[in-house]
Amino acid sequence: MQRRKFIAGVGSLAAAGAAGIGTGAFTSVTATRDIDVEVADDASAYLRLEGTGGSNSDYVTDDGDGGTLAISLDSDNSTSGGGNGVNPDALTEIDDLFTIENQGTQEVDVSISKGGDNVSLVSFYPEDEAYDGDSLSSSDLTLGTGDSSDVWVEVDTRGSNLEDEDEILDTVTFTAEA
Repeated sequence: MQRRKFIAGVGSLAAAGAAGIGTGAFTSVTATRDIDVEVADDASAYLRLEGTGGSNSDYVTDDGDGGTLAISLDSDNSTSGGGNGVNPDALTEIDDLFTIENQGTQEVDVSISKGGDNVSLVSFYPEDEAYDGDSLSSSDLTLGTGDSSDVWVEVDTRGSNLEDEDEILDTVTFTAEA
């Protein structure tokens, strides 16, 4: 009889030990790892933004501070032909302004948001959908790895009552989501 009590006691002790140890789950872990993140100019970044270099290259500049794309359709950027802004009460379309290229490792959806006094007057279009009403502000452009699209711009000042030197658009934010 003592033998059975001993075996039952050892079995109970083993069960209690297993319950005390648990299943190997954990509540939290903190682990430090190395990571290297660097800023690249727009032409070398994962989302490449660069002027097309075509006939409308006068409107696209490098601001000289980190290689970022700048689009200038104002008096600060007089063109070689003498122009220094868009017409009032008119529709201006500029083809092949700049290129967006996915230089990352996975497909991304690219969209553009705008900031300024009259953002509704400016629309950006991927080359395949130029001026069809489906701008990058309202829908995404999907780019696979290595894919690119030239971007066209439309400025519609018709009926806006804008005057000489009124600001239309101040900033453009590019968003790429995988």
